[in-house]
Amino acid sequence: MTLDTLVERSLSVLGYPSVTHGFVDRYLDSTALEIAPSARIAMGCLLRGAIDLRPHTRLSRGCILAGDVTVGTRTNLEPNCDLVGAVELGKYCAIARETTFQQTNHETTRPSQQIRFYDEVLDSDLPPTGKGPITVGNDVWIGTKVTVLSGVTIGDGAIVGAGSVVSSDVEPYAVVAGVPAERIKWRFPRAVRKKLLELEWWNWDEETMRARRAFFERDLQTVDDVAEIADLLE
Repeated sequence: MTLDTLVERSLSVLGYPSVTHGFVDRYLDSTALEIAPSARIAMGCLLRGAIDLRPHTRLSRGCILAGDVTVGTRTNLEPNCDLVGAVELGKYCAIARETTFQQTNHETTRPSQQIRFYDEVLDSDLPPTGKGPITVGNDVWIGTKVTVLSGVTIGDGAIVGAGSVVSSDVEPYAVVAGVPAERIKWRFPRAVRKKLLELEWWNWDEETMRARRAFFERDLQTVDDVAEIADLLE
């Protein structure tokens, strides 16, 4: 077992307490942590790469973040989620258990596809491939055991049904499901979607959100509700 592996396992057991972050940045070449003091990391998580956890994020037990990963303010990852490669999650997202964001893939044009074989047997290199970063907007709900593939963008306010495989972009406020995931409905009518995207409520400070509590406690179903939103926020 290498020293890096021993350190990673120890930190995983401890839940990456804040006093260890400077040590990691200094002594582990493979990892750089930028973790807000209010972020919560459960025991059993593994962080490897350039990891940026914004305020009040929460990683439940068994989550693996490996790559260039950003998790937005107050986004929750339930147990055993994997974020691999270049992955950015927005604010206020709800990511259910055993969800995988797989941004990197294996190169398939060479005689072997196994990275370890090239590293340990040939003393060579087989870089991973990918179609681009995975980007998830704000206020997105992703169900249990979803797989999100390389190059996908999921828009603000979208919902992804449990067990789906997301291989193409998801529009804001769309509800998608299936293998591959396809849109089955919209969360709101077009006028409501447009207004919500203009408001970008996820960028309000929390004092403003609390002051506008009535906005968050109303159902948005008709065009009339859109006008009422505008009146409420004046």
